[in-house]
Amino acid sequence: MAKRRITHDPHQFVNTAADRRRLQLAVQLALPTNAHVLARNFARSSASSYWLLMLTQPNHATPRFLTLRIADHLLWLTNHDQLAISWEAGNFTAVQQTLHRQLTPETLQRYSYQFTTTDIITLRLILHLEQYQLIWLIQLAPEIAKAYKNQHLDLRDDFGQAKLLLGNMNNSSLQLVPVKQPAFQNRLSQYFGRNLLFSQFTSHHLLRLLPTNQWVRPLLKVLPPTPNLEQQLSTLYGTDFVRIYVEAIRQQARLQAISS
Repeated sequence: MAKRRITHDPHQFVNTAADRRRLQLAVQLALPTNAHVLARNFARSSASSYWLLMLTQPNHATPRFLTLRIADHLLWLTNHDQLAISWEAGNFTAVQQTLHRQLTPETLQRYSYQFTTTDIITLRLILHLEQYQLIWLIQLAPEIAKAYKNQHLDLRDDFGQAKLLLGNMNNSSLQLVPVKQPAFQNRLSQYFGRNLLFSQFTSHHLLRLLPTNQWVRPLLKVLPPTPNLEQQLSTLYGTDFVRIYVEAIRQQARLQAISS
């Protein structure tokens, strides 16, 4: 079970703007010279924060990236691409010291990742669909859904075996289209584990996967462009995959026209 393990007074860290500035300063002071914060976000109801670090490489090689999680409780996801740091919320000096010790060249290499052309194309598709109020969802096993975040979700096994659906962002009971594309589903699993997607539970054991826009948009600005997106998606995932999402966009346009 992924029970929350909080070892401090929950009122000690109130997540104010001043708290966030102090934590950001602690992170920045602890970073090695080849790393900088590309994006970050803070949980509203806990002392958790997520940081997307960009790691410059020698000789202008392709940059690497790292997802850093600083939290006072365990993450409910397993097999994720994150470097997780525990802290006693509000102890900014201690977390800075911990980060300084942890962010060694070996650790950065182990937990960092690069984005391939396939990743860039797939992320651009996710943002493209969002413009039409379309998102990806997975149907969780009942025991995981009912436990909310008190039971682990394995991103390699549980996520890969879940039913993948394309649906309406604002109403999960509308226009749910099953999609069977294991390679694409595997990419979604990776992005979820890197905090490039965030989740919301819905009825019917569904987990909505929405793009973390404050991460994905700045990330795509520093990654190469991808012309002929639809053609490249067809090559990557097949013409049936493209047909499904194109038809979903058309259906969404019809729904919007009726409701307007």
